[in-house]
Amino acid sequence: MTKKLLSLLFCLGFAAGKLYAVQLQECEVRGVKPSDKISTLELNPAMTVIDDSAGTSVTSMTLKYYYSFSNMFTIGTEVPFSRYESKENSENGLGDILLSASAVKRFGKLAFGATGEFTLPSATHDEIGIGKWQFSPSVYTEYEIVPQVFFAAGYKHYVSIAGPSSRDDINLGRIRAVAAYLSPHGWWALFDPKYYIDFHNDNAGEFIIEVETGIMLFEEMSMYLKPGWHAGGNRRSMDWSISFGVKLLSV
Repeated sequence: MTKKLLSLLFCLGFAAGKLYAVQLQECEVRGVKPSDKISTLELNPAMTVIDDSAGTSVTSMTLKYYYSFSNMFTIGTEVPFSRYESKENSENGLGDILLSASAVKRFGKLAFGATGEFTLPSATHDEIGIGKWQFSPSVYTEYEIVPQVFFAAGYKHYVSIAGPSSRDDINLGRIRAVAAYLSPHGWWALFDPKYYIDFHNDNAGEFIIEVETGIMLFEEMSMYLKPGWHAGGNRRSMDWSISFGVKLLSV
């Protein structure tokens, strides 16, 4: 019941924002392309249902800040506060903090980018953290087909570099593709499939699909809704998820 209520509240909040936004003047969509170099402050409540039949889920509220200090470079951090729920127990606390640095170079309609992320084992409970120091490098390319449509694809690798032997080692790859439409009327729609390969566990694979729709409330404020689900594979990290975000953007 809690999960269904939270999902409903997310949807109602998004619908209210949409009704408000349609009264505003047209606004350029910003902060959606991977190559956009915009400083952002984001509040991101989300829920991942790990096993729906067992009632196992993680609900989080993440504060994200990314600072773009040139046309090429961005640094950022994400601080999650999470709640783990199951039929046996529940835990609340700080999750794993993420630190990020990225660079991008544009050549006309084509852009190339690279990111390095460090995940710190800061979680206050095992259920809401990975328990390892993790490094996650990634690369991507982006192509603007027309001003309102872009396609991006990339690869990200997650690897644990230190931490207690009692926690599982991480050696995970992710292939990602993004196709999006950016409306001149200040809204966007995005299709975001991902394929994960768990090299630590017999190359088990998982296909996850996420879709995102969002709106510009003002020139420097946007909001989005992003549901996702397990679509196939012999690895299963979740059944479904839903994420809602509000962003403040600046040049």
